[in-house]
Amino acid sequence: MPTISLMQLGIGLFSLTVLQFLLALWLSERFKAALQRETGKFLESLRWDLKVREQAAKVAEYMALARDLRVDSDPSDYCRANQLAWELALWLPADVYRAVGRAIKDPNPIVNPLSVVIDVRKVLLGTAAGDLDQDHIIHHAPGIGKQTQP
Repeated sequence: MPTISLMQLGIGLFSLTVLQFLLALWLSERFKAALQRETGKFLESLRWDLKVREQAAKVAEYMALARDLRVDSDPSDYCRANQLAWELALWLPADVYRAVGRAIKDPNPIVNPLSVVIDVRKVLLGTAAGDLDQDHIIHHAPGIGKQTQP
């Protein structure tokens, strides 16, 4: 019957300890890498959400500013409107950008500032845009909401 010497037993225990240490280290590194990937995805999602909000704010600012430009408006208003219009031209799809122009220049029941808000919403949010339509967009103007007297 073979006997195991004390030295062989020591080497076996040492090997088992080293193997256990290496396995724990490997598992720890895999966990760290997975955590870093998930954190990276989350941060990228936050960055994208921030960018979407910034772009949406630019569209809203431009629509509100351009709609109220008058011949006697301050030159800085024209400068800001041009800057925003040119920024929008850099990222909005051509059909939506054209709709922005039509909504400002010649609004009608189909193409107007509210319909453009919905179009831009769809560009920025994709399928998350939901079923909102221009009738659901809140807007303000003199006399809106006043009941007519019978």
